[in-house]
Amino acid sequence: MTNTEFTLYAFPAMPGSFNMGPAAVKADILLQMAGMAYSTEMHPDYKSFSKGKLPVLKDGDTIIEDSEFIRLYLGTEYGKTLDAGLDESQKAIGHALSRMLEERSYIAMVEARWLKDEGWAQIRPMFFAENSAQEAEAMRQEMREHLAHFNFSAHTNEEKRLLIREDMRAISALLGDKPYMMGNEPTYIDATIFGFLANFYASAVKIWIGEEVAAFDNLVTYIERGMARWYPNEGKAAAAAE
Repeated sequence: MTNTEFTLYAFPAMPGSFNMGPAAVKADILLQMAGMAYSTEMHPDYKSFSKGKLPVLKDGDTIIEDSEFIRLYLGTEYGKTLDAGLDESQKAIGHALSRMLEERSYIAMVEARWLKDEGWAQIRPMFFAENSAQEAEAMRQEMREHLAHFNFSAHTNEEKRLLIREDMRAISALLGDKPYMMGNEPTYIDATIFGFLANFYASAVKIWIGEEVAAFDNLVTYIERGMARWYPNEGKAAAAAE
C-alpha cells in the first residue's frame, strides 16, 4: 500500500493547545511516532461515519474509525507496531491501564466538563458560543442522560475522587522513575496514557481531576516530557489547580 498523506479527522483543538479529546491526542501521537505524513481536519459530517464519532483516519480510500483501530491499522498495513520490543506482560499491563482510563477516568472527565458548573462555564463559550442558551442546554441535557447509563455517575463526589485518585496512583506506581511508561522510549501505550493525563492536567479546561494528577510528581514530569516531545509549541504543562 502506498504511503500517501493521511488525513486525521478530529474535533478542532483550541488555538495554542493540543486536542481536548484523549482519543484524538492518542491518534495524533501514534501518527507522529510512526513518522507518517498527515494533516488534521474537522470532517463536515462526521456523523456519516459508521460509528458517528471521531477521530477517524483516512488513508486513500480506506477509512479507519476509532483510535485503537488506527493503532492496529498502522501495525498491520505499515509495520508500525510502535511496541519497541514490549513483552507480552507489558502489553497486557498497558492494555489494562488503557481500559481503566477509557472506561472510567474518561467518564469522570466528561462529567466534570459538561455537568459540573465550573466545567460547563469553560466549555460553553469555547464550543457553543454560536448556539443559543436553549440549544446549549439541550446538548448538555443530552450528555447528562447519556452519562447516567454509566455506573460511575451513581457515586458521590467523594467516592468519584477516591476512585480517580486510585487510578492515578496505579499509573504513577507503574511509571516509577522511568521516562515513559515501559522504559526509556515511548511506545503506543504512552500515546493513550499521555492523551488522558494531558487532558486531565494540562488542558485549557481546568477540572478537578487535574488536582488528583498533580498529587503525583512523576505524572506531572511525565506530562511535561510528553508536551516537550509531541507538542513543543504548546509550551510546558500548566498545573490544573492554578
